[in-house]
Amino acid sequence: MAGPGTPEGGLLERCHRNYWETLWQYVRWIPGAARRDLPTATWIRCDLPSSLSNVAFFTSLGSASQDTFREARAFFGPKVPWRVLATGPRAVEVGTVATGLGLRPAPNEPGMILDPVHSGPPPPDSLTIRLVTDRGSLADFGVAWSEAFRFPRWVLPVILPDPRAEDRERGAQNRFFVGYSSGRPVACSTVTITERVAGIASVGTVRSFRGRGFGTAMTWAAVDAGRTLDADVSYLAATPMGYPVYERMGFRRAAEYPSWQAPLGFFRSLGALWTVRRMVRDRRRSHPNAFPGGRGQ
Repeated sequence: MAGPGTPEGGLLERCHRNYWETLWQYVRWIPGAARRDLPTATWIRCDLPSSLSNVAFFTSLGSASQDTFREARAFFGPKVPWRVLATGPRAVEVGTVATGLGLRPAPNEPGMILDPVHSGPPPPDSLTIRLVTDRGSLADFGVAWSEAFRFPRWVLPVILPDPRAEDRERGAQNRFFVGYSSGRPVACSTVTITERVAGIASVGTVRSFRGRGFGTAMTWAAVDAGRTLDADVSYLAATPMGYPVYERMGFRRAAEYPSWQAPLGFFRSLGALWTVRRMVRDRRRSHPNAFPGGRGQ
């Protein structure tokens, strides 16, 4: 499903592939990371009990039969919540299979494209944007990211253990950015380049610093990085908060990602919390210097 001006054929397919490759770049260093690539589906999972990190992407009905969904359920296992995202004209039928097996509808995610890409305006004077280049600046990124998205900071050693910039195996280039105001890390963004598509993600601003144009500036930093690395389009999945910001920047709605979720029950959710605490403890023991506290700049 898409609106007027939707990119056709190969370009939109590149954007879809970039979307799930961007997720894999986040997930790949988390304990339990695994993926399965089928002809018309890609499944990505890890031990982090979050449906944001455990996703089955389906690009056609042919790969979304009840048997395939049961295989997916076995792939994700009983200890993590997971969700289904679908693309293409038969996505509704994918949803019919998903709901028939107990998955619940979740909000759609619109895919937005900037084509052609171009340079953005300079950031506000009160914001300094820096590329993450080492563990210290990655820690600052983590501080801004956790505050912007209200994610517990104690989980960061598991999610962001190293500033890995490249993934040669997948042909992906990654850049992380952190924005500082008054010496404090207050904003963030990332970009993953695959097949000349710059996939933008994790655009966030600490709540008390919103309304100053920082989110727009962090998005432009990611767009500009993609352009310098030869991306010919930028692509992202927009949240309701970010959608009007991206629209003002020139992004247009290009695709829809209907979603269905397989949540955990109450007792399994409690078990998932202990799983995360164990993951953090093990990470700190095995990599005591991997993720220092945010240092500011």
